[in-house]
Amino acid sequence: MFIGFAGRLKPQPANSIKASNYMLRHIYTTMKITLRDSSPVVLTHNQCSCVAGTVLCNHTVALLFQTAHYTELNMPVVPPVHSCTESEQQWHKPRTMGVKPGPINSMVFTKPVPNRMVQTGVRSGFYRGMVGPLPDPCLFRVTEAYSAFSIEDRPLVTTMNMRPDKPLVERAFGIVQEGSVLSYQMPALTSRYTTLHTDTPPTPHLPIEGYVILPCDLPLVCSEEEQLHMNSLSVDLEMSHKIEEATREQSSSSEWHLLRKPRVTASRFREICHVRGESSANSLAERILKGTRQTAEMRRGAEMEPTVAAEYSRLANVNYSPCGLVIHPSTPWLGASPDGVVFDPTEYPQFGLVEFKMSQCPKLCRLQICADGMWLP
Repeated sequence: MFIGFAGRLKPQPANSIKASNYMLRHIYTTMKITLRDSSPVVLTHNQCSCVAGTVLCNHTVALLFQTAHYTELNMPVVPPVHSCTESEQQWHKPRTMGVKPGPINSMVFTKPVPNRMVQTGVRSGFYRGMVGPLPDPCLFRVTEAYSAFSIEDRPLVTTMNMRPDKPLVERAFGIVQEGSVLSYQMPALTSRYTTLHTDTPPTPHLPIEGYVILPCDLPLVCSEEEQLHMNSLSVDLEMSHKIEEATREQSSSSEWHLLRKPRVTASRFREICHVRGESSANSLAERILKGTRQTAEMRRGAEMEPTVAAEYSRLANVNYSPCGLVIHPSTPWLGASPDGVVFDPTEYPQFGLVEFKMSQCPKLCRLQICADGMWLP
């Protein structure tokens, strides 16, 4: 079988050296391949008019891929090339790339706003309309009750194959039959709190009452506008506790983003300490006020945090509870958001903070234990 192909390549623009006499307006590349009709098919000869045509060039490889595609479609000849006006219009067809199946309760319908800081939108309002436990499985004899009816007269519930002998699973609305709509649309709710030790003292409020941060001794004199801005950030201890409790959802909370924006946070502290010059300081301030777009890695880290926290609590045998934005009244321009507060009865003090980090580096996969802020092999 002999197949020939001719294509037109886009002419390359001239460089700084003028060589108009040697430029070609249109470059045609002719490829020829010979395939042996065997199983598997063998390429016996190939030729291309390009510079690398004496060996297997990219043009020949592209022709082989195109030939294999036509063979998979059972096309005896090369189909004609249709223009955009001869083909079916495509703008009414939705783009499905990036849309993955999932429970209704986790679907969020949003406007296509780029660089969105907080994931907001229309969420599912699916709720449990029945108060109390679900009916006993022995009552699920719907098919038997309507067996005398014709298919047209039976209610829709008879098509759900509900039987009392089906296994039961735990879901958000309680015990439901396996395979029912509630079994896969309303999975069991995962609590962000992990309690392995019950006889524990109450978790202290953050910031801790009585902890004093010494004032800064730098000779800094603020202007009137700067002083007004600093006064607008001031909080008392009671307000700090309320802020921490209200922002425990962190990136999912709009208040968390609003309160972090005018403050120096832990995630930006290193950059601020290494600022050199007014231009770099202004550039960093602009990036802080503009905010950081949530990347796919950041989104995955936020989604995996409850699972990681539960696994960490199991391995370290500690209690875990989420933590919000911590602002100390002595330094209201600073803020930090630890991932959680842990309780370990074998340590002193028994309460501490925990921070989870997700790494894509394979070299860190062997590191399992973290003690005192240091990775240990």
